[in-house]
Amino acid sequence: MKFLNYIRSQYERVLIVDAEFHFDMTKTIPEKVICFVYKDVFTEEVFRFWEYEKKNFTPHFDYDNVLLICYNATAEFGSYLKQLHGRPSNMWDAYVETSRLYKPMRSGKGALTLLTTAEKYGIEDKMSVIEKEYNLDLILRRNTFSDLSFDYSLVEQKQILNYCQADVEVLHQVFVKQVFDIEEKLNLKTDDDFEKELWQIMNRGYAIGCVSLAERNGIPVDVKLINKFNEAWPNVKDNLIRKINKDIDVFTDDLKFNFKKFNELIIRNGLGGRWPRMKSGNFTTNKSKLKDNLHIEDIAKLYEVRTLQNLTKLTSYAPGIDGKVRTSFNMFGTVTGRASPSSSRYPFSAGKWARNFIKPSFGSWLVYLDYASQEPGVMGYLSRDENLISAYQSGDIYIHTAKLFGFWKESATKDQKTEIRNQFKVLYLANSYGQGAEAVAKALKCTVSHAKFLQNKYREIYSKYFKWVDGFIEAGLSKGYLTTNYGWQRHVKDLWHFKEGKKVDIRRSLMNWPIQSHGAEILRKALIDLTDENFEVCGLVHDAVLLQIPIPDFLERKKEAKQIMVNASIQVVGGPIRVDEEVIKSNYVQEDKYQKTYDEIMEEINTYTQNESKVHPEQEHRPI
Repeated sequence: MKFLNYIRSQYERVLIVDAEFHFDMTKTIPEKVICFVYKDVFTEEVFRFWEYEKKNFTPHFDYDNVLLICYNATAEFGSYLKQLHGRPSNMWDAYVETSRLYKPMRSGKGALTLLTTAEKYGIEDKMSVIEKEYNLDLILRRNTFSDLSFDYSLVEQKQILNYCQADVEVLHQVFVKQVFDIEEKLNLKTDDDFEKELWQIMNRGYAIGCVSLAERNGIPVDVKLINKFNEAWPNVKDNLIRKINKDIDVFTDDLKFNFKKFNELIIRNGLGGRWPRMKSGNFTTNKSKLKDNLHIEDIAKLYEVRTLQNLTKLTSYAPGIDGKVRTSFNMFGTVTGRASPSSSRYPFSAGKWARNFIKPSFGSWLVYLDYASQEPGVMGYLSRDENLISAYQSGDIYIHTAKLFGFWKESATKDQKTEIRNQFKVLYLANSYGQGAEAVAKALKCTVSHAKFLQNKYREIYSKYFKWVDGFIEAGLSKGYLTTNYGWQRHVKDLWHFKEGKKVDIRRSLMNWPIQSHGAEILRKALIDLTDENFEVCGLVHDAVLLQIPIPDFLERKKEAKQIMVNASIQVVGGPIRVDEEVIKSNYVQEDKYQKTYDEIMEEINTYTQNESKVHPEQEHRPI
C-alpha cells in the first residue's frame, strides 16, 4: 500500500476523528459540542476530549501538521468552529471520497453512510442498532425530561466517549480500505501520482470547511415579514388562488383541479400536438413538463397556483434565533459534484417570488454574484474551440451562432430577431445535451430533415468542441471513469442503468457531465478563495454566491469579490467567465414576473391583517 505510506510521510500524525454534538434549532450547525475522539492510524493511540460546557478552547493538536480523517466533515468542521478552533486545513472527508468513487452505482437514501460503506468493504460494526439508538438517546437527551443544559454524569460521559470511539474504530478500517481502493482504481504508481491525488483530496476537504463556515454564517432574512406571512397565509391562500384561476380557469369553485379544464387550457395555448397524454387520455400534469414550459404565461400561472396550493407556510424560511436561515448545502451531493441543498428548507430552492424575504443584516448589504452563461464559456475554454470562445465572449452565444449560420439580419424586426434567437437557443441546448433531430424538429416546428441539417451545421461550426467532448468521453470509458481538472470523478460501469424498471442510456448525461462538473469546480474554487479573503459567504446557488458586506466597504469589496470569481474560472478551465451582480440593500426585489406574485400575495395579506386589526377580538360581539 504505497499510497498509505506516502500519506504517512507527509504529516506528523494521521488521525481519525469523530465528534458528538447537539444541533441548533435549524438542524444545521452544532449548538453544543459534547466530545471529540481521535485515533492515530499508525500508532493506534486514542485521544478523548470531553467538550460539553468547556470554557477552554485550546486546539487539541497543531492542525497544520496533522491530517484529520472524518466521515461527512461538515459536522466536525462545525464543531471546531463552535469551539473556536478555526478550520483545520488538512481534512480527508471519507464520505466525499466514497461519493466520488461510488455515487452513480450506489444510489438511494442511506446508500453512502459510514455503515453501508463499511459493509461494502467487509468491515463489521460491533455495535448493534439498539445500542446505537440507546447512546443517541443519551447524547441528545431523548425520551427524558432532562434539560439540555443539565450536565452528564461521569458514567454517562464515559459511555458517550465509548460510543464515539466505536465509530472512530470503524472509520479507521474504512479509511485504510479506501486508500487502497483509490490506489488500485486510479492506478497510482509514483510519488507524483500520490502527490497529485492527495492534493485533490485535501482540496475537496478544505472546500467542505468553507461550506461549513458558510452554513454557520446563514442567510439573513426579514423575520418580522416571515412571521406576518405565516400567520396570515392560511386565511388568504384560497382567495388569492381564486383570483389567479380567473385567468386560467383550471380549477372548480371549490379549488379542485379539473382535467377537462386543463385539457382546454393546453389546446387553447396551441400545445395539444406536442403535450404528452396519460393513459386516461388527459394531458399530463407532470411537474417537469410544466417547468419546461414556464415561458408560456398560462402554464406559468398554473405552476404558480399548484405551488401555492401546496404551501402551508414558508418552510424554506425558518430562521434560527439569530434571524438567519440555515440548511445543509450538501456539497458533492450530485454526480457532477454540485451542492444539492434541501428543496424544502433552502430559500433559493423556493419560488423566486419568495426571495423578497431575504434581507441584509443591519449595517450591511448583500450582493448576489452569478457566473453569466457559465456553461458555454466552460465548453469553449475546456475544448479550446476558438469559435465557441468567440461566441461566449460576444455576450450572446445564440445571436453569435445565428450570425455564423448567416441567419441574422440587422434589418429584421425586433420580433423576428427574438424568434431567431429562440431558435438558436433550442439548437444550442439540443446539441449541448445530446438531443436527437426529432426533438429539435418538434421544438422548432420544422421537418426532421431540416433539423438534422441545422444540427450538422452546428456541429461543423463548433467541431473542435464536439471532437473534444467525444474524446473526453471515450478516454473516460477506456479508464473506467471521467475526471475534472481538479480530480472529481464519475466512475462508469456501463453505458446504461435502470430507472423505474426501464433501461436508460447514459451517453447524454455523460456528454453534459464535464461541463456541469467543471462548473461545480469553479464555484468551489471561488468559495475557497472568497472565504480565505474573509468574505462572509451566506449562500451557494448552482453557479452563484450570496455575500454580505459591511456598507462602508461595500463597493471596494464587491469589486474584489467579482475579480476573485473571475480568477477562479481562469484557474479551473483556462479562461474568464463573466460575473453578473445584484445588489440587495433591503428586501430582495425580483424581476417583474416574480415580483408580481409577491406583490399580489402581500396585498391580500395586508388587506386581511388590516381588516382583522380594526376590531379587537374581545369587542367583536359586545352588545351596543
